[in-house]
Amino acid sequence: MKSENYGSVVQKAVEQIKQFLFTSDLKKGEHLPTEKELCQQLGVGRNSLREALRILASTGYITLEPGRGAFVRRTGEIQDEEDVIFWFNQNQVEVRDYLEIRSVCEPLAAKLAIERCSQKDLARLHSIHNAFVKAIQEHDMQSILLQEGNFHDSIIELSQNQLLINIFRFFQSRTQDFRYQSLRLPNGPQEAILPHFKILRAFDLHDPELGETAMREHVKLGMQNYQLAMIDAEYERMQKKKEETEAPQ
Repeated sequence: MKSENYGSVVQKAVEQIKQFLFTSDLKKGEHLPTEKELCQQLGVGRNSLREALRILASTGYITLEPGRGAFVRRTGEIQDEEDVIFWFNQNQVEVRDYLEIRSVCEPLAAKLAIERCSQKDLARLHSIHNAFVKAIQEHDMQSILLQEGNFHDSIIELSQNQLLINIFRFFQSRTQDFRYQSLRLPNGPQEAILPHFKILRAFDLHDPELGETAMREHVKLGMQNYQLAMIDAEYERMQKKKEETEAPQ
């Protein structure tokens, strides 16, 4: 019962902060109130607040910067798939650059993580994956985004390579943006289940090379899904333009 109460407190804090983002005068990039101020406003403890902020960062609403605090990233909900496609169109070059770096670094992180992780670490990865699958079954997008982020972030941390970890921290904001948007593409969450399972299988077998290959295939699939989404969006744009041109005046 204690964990349920804690979870409900955190969830309530998440919703309260989201409403604050949506209704206040704060703009994208501006600083949120301090932890002390938010705790007082929301009536929650620091641990609950930090967990709520972590969820909001993982789901694309805020950015957390060590030593600086939380910053606004969204002031409204994504309404539909068209908004997602619009975001990808507006950020094509940055997305391409991010995926190219990720295709090199994340397979290496998986390889190192398998070589260096403990049984306790492995059990935690399985728990995260199970929570991810459960969230998909329940159509809980907030939990989907959180657990997908937890899965990849945990593997990077388990690499125990500080330079590699710092590289990912450097473009953390772009990582969160991409996850948030790509998982809202059609069948985005469902298509991540099998790749995650293959990566976990490599961990279970303690096979670093297999894990490196599985992660590379996972990232490659993400790149392909992004490219297909762009092709579909361009086709739909051309069709819409054609219909408007042919429509009787």
